[in-house]
Amino acid sequence: MDHGPNRSFVVACSPYSYRAPSPPVIGVPVKSRDDSQIVLEPLPGRVHPSLISRENLAIITGNRQQVSVDNTWLWKYEHRREAQRILDYLYLGPASIVRDHDFLRREAITMIVVVRDGRAPMVLGSLQRAAATLGISAGYIDINPNHILAAFYEIVSVINNHLLSNHFCRKEVADGSRGLGKVLVVCDSGTDRGPPLVAAYIMAVFGQDIMTALQFVNIQRFCCNFTEDAKRALLTWDGLLKAGALVAMQSAHDDTLLFTDKAACYKTSTKRAIDDLMEDVDEKMGCDALADGERFEGRETFVPFQEISY
Repeated sequence: MDHGPNRSFVVACSPYSYRAPSPPVIGVPVKSRDDSQIVLEPLPGRVHPSLISRENLAIITGNRQQVSVDNTWLWKYEHRREAQRILDYLYLGPASIVRDHDFLRREAITMIVVVRDGRAPMVLGSLQRAAATLGISAGYIDINPNHILAAFYEIVSVINNHLLSNHFCRKEVADGSRGLGKVLVVCDSGTDRGPPLVAAYIMAVFGQDIMTALQFVNIQRFCCNFTEDAKRALLTWDGLLKAGALVAMQSAHDDTLLFTDKAACYKTSTKRAIDDLMEDVDEKMGCDALADGERFEGRETFVPFQEISY
């Protein structure tokens, strides 16, 4: 019996999307109530030496541990209008808190940093009045959404320079005790532009990874909103800090030993093809095996579309 000509159609071999490709979402794990406390400890070996030296790190942090305060379970909507202590010397809040002079006196704030959009910089009259009335330092950091990394470097420099200046000038803080001072970082709502800069500062000074820094800030100011762009910028910042610390650690070793280790690991200088990458690394070389071999699997048999006849 003649069933007629065969028919065929084309099907996709994998899920297909019509939108432009986008980077994966960076998820931040939520700390459980029983394990919500995060402890930061100054570790010079994790710190980028070009951002802060060992001596200045000891001066700024006092080699003290920083323990987070879990505000998530008692958080109320009204708390977003207040400023929360993130570190012993660093606070985060909305721009409206600058008008609360009683708060500034009570917490012995010695500097206010306003984080604003660089495309439309606004001057806060309340900041000028607070600086004139209380005699505290004030400054602005403009954020370019396309180059937020520059603001990360700036916030580290501004905060550390202020604290070190107070140390070398032996300035007395408002409560009468001798100290380095305290810095208040604010933005419009205290939820979007300021938190990434505070997280970047924690990563730079305490050598923490991105997840620990985000969790440390978020559990103390629960209304923080870390956008995907901000998290990707912090992920890049994390890589820069780790690379700088690693380079500094390697340069501290003897140059001869470092050269010998490199020569033992990289014996050949010729270019390698993909087939060479797939081969096992000789154990005598002492190098790690290929870590991303999975990305080569299945490439020979994969086709994006397939024709099916019936």
